[in-house]
Amino acid sequence: MDGWMDGWMDGWMDGWMDGWMDGWMDGRTDGRTDGRMDELMSKKMAGLLIFLLIGCLMHDTKCDNFKVSLPYNVQVMKGSCVTIPCSFDIKNEFEGLLTDTCAAKWVINLDAMDPGLTDTEPVTENLLKKDCTTTFNKMQPDHDKTYYFRLECPSKLKWTFSNNVVNIKVTDNPPLPTLTPSTLKVKEGAFVKLTCSAPAPCLSYLPTLTWTPRLGHIQETLQRNHDKTQFKTSILNFAASRLHHGQKITCTAVYKKQDGSLDASVTTDLKAMIL
Repeated sequence: MDGWMDGWMDGWMDGWMDGWMDGWMDGRTDGRTDGRMDELMSKKMAGLLIFLLIGCLMHDTKCDNFKVSLPYNVQVMKGSCVTIPCSFDIKNEFEGLLTDTCAAKWVINLDAMDPGLTDTEPVTENLLKKDCTTTFNKMQPDHDKTYYFRLECPSKLKWTFSNNVVNIKVTDNPPLPTLTPSTLKVKEGAFVKLTCSAPAPCLSYLPTLTWTPRLGHIQETLQRNHDKTQFKTSILNFAASRLHHGQKITCTAVYKKQDGSLDASVTTDLKAMIL
């Protein structure tokens, strides 16, 4: 990163200086006054200083600090699993200490050394790539807490990241799926596109989305929120008919559990109004 930044800045400076000198020479040839050239030079120097300041801040903040990126709130159904998206950065001086012997821990306060969630058989992605995404299994109500990410290596690289936390909420039932649009009022023959969305807290056990009745073509995708949590969508496409008037259209999301208990099913519906 340092070499890239240095090389890029050197190249930019060379190009800027060449461009400025060409402009200065053109100005002298065109007979511009010294006052005009002084004003031009002042503007260019101000722009250069602002650019260098921004580059410096970006370089120091992003590449030489302990930072973790986490979703602030995550909801999971009791007895199921949850995947916490997570990525981190460390200070440059510790880069050589980040090895495959390092471990991800999740603690409930900054002073805690004993990790929580150990009874959930946590599985963490590749810490060498600074990917601390972790999946916890068979979540229970006593796991309903706020957690800090902690990196522990068999060296002096041991750090509890305090800039972000994740609040894990364990519920008895999953949230209702969302229908878009929430109402349907169209003319006969119009093309209709209904989207059903449901959170996907665990990538190993995605929800199953079902339309009733199945009126047309269905397309499913897995999408990502801004905080990198994911949700599943099912899109129903059909042409509105008089036969659909007054009909209830339902989207059902079914979530499987890992603890052997019954699957959870939640439903959202709307009434079709065909003009």
